[in-house]
Amino acid sequence: MSVQVSRKGSEIVVVVSQTSVGAATEVEIPLGIARGRILRHKSYRTGGSGATVNPIIGLATNPAGFNIVLEEDAASFIDNSYAGGGITFSSTGSLFMRSRPDAGSDNAITTVLHISVGW
Repeated sequence: MSVQVSRKGSEIVVVVSQTSVGAATEVEIPLGIARGRILRHKSYRTGGSGATVNPIIGLATNPAGFNIVLEEDAASFIDNSYAGGGITFSSTGSLFMRSRPDAGSDNAITTVLHISVGW
């Protein structure tokens, strides 16, 4: 599993490449910022026994309730842009993501996030 965070000025691009992914597999994304907006989220399953992914991104491990920043509907490929952006405030500077494939724990999933620093 790899997490690449690239920043240029007020723009951040995150690329997460995961293997052996199951429904509860979680990755920490160390952004190094407290405030930002997720402007675009792309997630796709590149292999494994699952047919769809149902990603959730939050401010704490096992995101739930008020800690959820974005939660997507199940799909085989996700490419969503957000007009105002999914606003995030993280005192730790990290986000937590679960790709949540619908079956198996052998899935390979790639996720790309475009984030704007600040509000």
